[in-house]
Amino acid sequence: MQNRLLMTICLLALWGCGDEREPTKHVFYLHGMIIETQGIYAVSKEFGPYEYTRIVDSLGTTGVQVYSEVRTKETDFDDFSKKISGQIDSLVKKGVPPSDITVIGASKGGMLAMNISTINKNAVKYVLLGANSPHTETTFNFNLHGHILGIYEASDAIAPNDYRYWMERSPEAQRFEQLQLHTGLGHGFLYRPIDAWLAPARDWIITE
Repeated sequence: MQNRLLMTICLLALWGCGDEREPTKHVFYLHGMIIETQGIYAVSKEFGPYEYTRIVDSLGTTGVQVYSEVRTKETDFDDFSKKISGQIDSLVKKGVPPSDITVIGASKGGMLAMNISTINKNAVKYVLLGANSPHTETTFNFNLHGHILGIYEASDAIAPNDYRYWMERSPEAQRFEQLQLHTGLGHGFLYRPIDAWLAPARDWIITE
């Protein structure tokens, strides 16, 4: 019950309840798999705490509305992807330009972001954090749309691949760039809001 309450409070805060100002940018943050199994206070033996709340807070600046739903291990991959795609469609129907919408996915959240990008044909933006691996390339058949920024870490043994595989298979993507980091943090680079990925992600959010 306590975990459910915390999750509800977190979601209400992220949706900006009580704030009547209209945001100019909309960001969906999709967390990694460890949150599904351990909750928002997840801790990895190898990488330390997953600083979920700090990450979301760091993404939310003036004029930016952040949406982030805490998934559980029962969350269905395709159903969740369709749900977020529908929320994107709703924003576009309300008049939000697709260029003002960004989906940021970390690890499994990045794979979800790629699935959403395959489903949703709007030219929204995507930031993929440590989302590609040999398993990803052999398991999925993504065909991405929109503006894609793939970020990966040179020392990451869990998701070591760059994003060229998906670049070659996504002819309908308007833009596809990638960035290699050298933090030495392995897959843990996406566990906290470090400038190495946060700064380029923010630039991607605000750049027209």
